[in-house]
Amino acid sequence: METAVQFFSRDPAVIGIFLGGSLAAGSADAFSDIDLRVVVQPDRHASYVDRRREIPKAWPGFLFNEWVPGAQHCVSHFRPFGKIDIFYYSAATLTPSPWYRLPIRIFLDPQGVVADLVEQAKGLPFTVDPDDVDFSISKGLAAAHETYRRAMRGELFFAQTLLDEMRQHIMQADDWLNDRTPESAAVAKFEHRASREVNAVLLASYRQCGADEILAALRLLVPFYRQQVMALHEKFRLPRPVANDLEALDIISFETASDRN
Repeated sequence: METAVQFFSRDPAVIGIFLGGSLAAGSADAFSDIDLRVVVQPDRHASYVDRRREIPKAWPGFLFNEWVPGAQHCVSHFRPFGKIDIFYYSAATLTPSPWYRLPIRIFLDPQGVVADLVEQAKGLPFTVDPDDVDFSISKGLAAAHETYRRAMRGELFFAQTLLDEMRQHIMQADDWLNDRTPESAAVAKFEHRASREVNAVLLASYRQCGADEILAALRLLVPFYRQQVMALHEKFRLPRPVANDLEALDIISFETASDRN
């Protein structure tokens, strides 16, 4: 972190450097990553985005990058297990957001740009976009169906990864249904903030890599996810037909029960 801050501070085009995530929140441990944000003058922003993969390579201990094409950030890994996630923001496009209500540590802010964002963010609520819920349900249902299909085809490793994807949507639904915001996630890992029932069903769903074991895990998760889907429909008044979603899960329950018999 010190290396990165010193590097960016030398460039007058960088007018803001601040830290987010668990380090800023005071909940970090030895394996936490570094969430660094760099605010750049508009005329130099594209240059930094273009060089986002090259800049960390010159820093001591560099191992490898991971990135998304077209994105404005890069995640860099350092030996032995260091990890820094750097987002590059253009000063021209910065707008107030509830995300700036989360704990922030400012390293550089000569023009008060970051401090102004933090001030304007006060009182802005985190809201859940129904489209995000809609998308999550579709992905959760797809993961459940694909788990069944792949297990029946004997593609067991693939089926296990799909079960994990379904678990992710169960975890997300639990946060939404209990009105947990990113502020909750910043200070408490899911295992510590989750509903007791969710923790129990997730723990019980981990099985050996065999078709019968995977189908048994699916039988355990599907009825629980069905309850969550019904609750999500009721809470967010989703336009998608609830009957279709429930039928998609009931089909799996019926088929896995038939396979067991």
